[in-house]
Amino acid sequence: MPLLPISLGLILGIFLSFISGGNATAAGLTITSLLAFVILLLIFHQLFKINSFPKIIPVIAFSLSFVLIGFCNLELQKESLSDPNELTGCVNFGTVFKTKISESGYQTIHLSLEKSINRSIQVAARGNMILTLDTLNGIYRTGDFIAFKTRIDPFQNETNPGSFDAEYYYGTHRYIGRAFITSNCIMKTGSRENLTIFLSKWQDEIGQKMKSWLPESVAGIGVALLLGNKADIDPEIMDSFSNTGAMHVLAVSGLHVGIILLVFQYIFGFFSRWISKKQAVVFSVILIWGFGLLSGASPSVIRAVVMFSILALGQILSRKNNGMNNLILSAILLLMYDPYYLFDVGFQLSYVALTGILLFQRPIYKLIHIKYKWLDWLWKGSAVGIAATIATTPFMLYWFHQFPNYFLLSNIVVMLFGFIVLLLLIVLVFTAWIPYFNALIIFLTAFSLEALITGIQAVDKIPGGVSGGFELNFFQFLLIGTLIGYCFHKLLIKQTLPKVALTAMAVCLMFISWKREAKFEKNEFQVFSAKTFCGMIQYNGKLITFTEDSSGNRQVLQIFKNAVRNAGLNPEKSIILKSRNKLLLNGKQICFLKENNGWKFKIGEQEFNYLSKGTPGKDHPKELLSQRLQYYLYREEKIKPFRIAI
Repeated sequence: MPLLPISLGLILGIFLSFISGGNATAAGLTITSLLAFVILLLIFHQLFKINSFPKIIPVIAFSLSFVLIGFCNLELQKESLSDPNELTGCVNFGTVFKTKISESGYQTIHLSLEKSINRSIQVAARGNMILTLDTLNGIYRTGDFIAFKTRIDPFQNETNPGSFDAEYYYGTHRYIGRAFITSNCIMKTGSRENLTIFLSKWQDEIGQKMKSWLPESVAGIGVALLLGNKADIDPEIMDSFSNTGAMHVLAVSGLHVGIILLVFQYIFGFFSRWISKKQAVVFSVILIWGFGLLSGASPSVIRAVVMFSILALGQILSRKNNGMNNLILSAILLLMYDPYYLFDVGFQLSYVALTGILLFQRPIYKLIHIKYKWLDWLWKGSAVGIAATIATTPFMLYWFHQFPNYFLLSNIVVMLFGFIVLLLLIVLVFTAWIPYFNALIIFLTAFSLEALITGIQAVDKIPGGVSGGFELNFFQFLLIGTLIGYCFHKLLIKQTLPKVALTAMAVCLMFISWKREAKFEKNEFQVFSAKTFCGMIQYNGKLITFTEDSSGNRQVLQIFKNAVRNAGLNPEKSIILKSRNKLLLNGKQICFLKENNGWKFKIGEQEFNYLSKGTPGKDHPKELLSQRLQYYLYREEKIKPFRIAI
């Protein structure tokens, strides 16, 4: 794989730029110095013809060149983004590319900045922003060109357990900040039309039409399968797909692109008298690029489209294809275009999954020989799932802190219905205008989607479906990933037994499991940072959530969902607090008392006060303030949730 040193060098350079922070200059000089030193060694070798010169040196020089390229590429990308502090107080202009209206009556708009004006001086502005409007009057739409003036705040992570890492996500997607803005500080000044806006509007239009064609219970899944937009999926259905390891079905990726390419080539086969095989391949590639743009051009889609385009080009040139080299080449092209792709979790998962499939699927499939064709078909598909899971396990433990124990069962469900559903959705989009026939396609599509959802939910209901609560730091993630890759490469491909590596992998997995079990044994009382008084009690391996809110506030429900998933335990019950609630946990009493300015709670002999309004005393704990008070009094601080052992 001659492209491997290039890809590894590029990835290392991008990563070094990402972690260098304020030390980018020193890091860049170090890389340049190392490269210069290796080049001098090569020159020295050429001048004096040293016979014992290591052959690895030219490879190192080549790789270091791409380390420097990757490093500089990301540094240039970072430098091009505007500083939010410099834009605060200026009149800024940008184009809306995404909008959402919340149930609470706010509109959130995502916009791409173009320029900024301060005292008649106009400068270019670069980066994305999120604006939250306090009214639905004058709703903004995709393509609107707007002007606004407000204070821009950087993204800050919530400190509640398992909360969304906003700083990482938005920071690696070119967002520079967000703001809550009043309607008198923003206005539409025109509209923009470009390819991105056109595709976004087209995608929204198709999504709206699909929601009108399909029943509400399955429409969200249908839109996600075809367009990759998961915004309208029922949270319970989303959890079922996540718990069973089937989330990849809802993210338009290589599975979808591969199926669509096969469908297009099959259709062009009917016109073989007029269209040659090479022309059919070219037309199919053009169409999958159209599908990739239609689905939102996510990293996983573009990766798949680029790779299949390279495969198709190999067919036209009548050259033998190497799947791994094609995969690596697509990664290099994408990372050269946008180095931030490296930090997209979907990009990471799609690449390591496909790497696992290319390396391990065939050796796994050959382990068992099955005579019956339908069973052999199931085993071949299961081998794909096993190979992908081997490669993605470290990423699932690191990013999602859980492992789907029944991934093989969910994989069978996806095999049975995934292809049919996607094919029917594509047919529906192109035949919805045909009377009577469209009714049949809508019925078949809805039935297939319902079968897919029912199958996934049935797997999710099996006890013990998810092992959660894993916590890996970055070093542990790299170590366990390296050991898993090395061991399975030796076992399945080289067919040798790496005793030392297997022992090391077993020790690492035992250590991770021990940390998880120790986490389960904690007994503690937590108060979360939220708009209302809420928290969680962990005691003897059980979870009890509590809140004063009885309206089903979405923020509170999401906080509980994140905390429960992070804890890795199933909640025993949830309590809606009323004044003078009491809990008795193995002889220890916890009391809650409602007061005018908040809550008083007592754990054994210890007494605490939680303030939701008013002015706290000088020594009042910051952790025992409502989110609103924390924001106004300690805006720049990251305040962790209140925790106490019980």
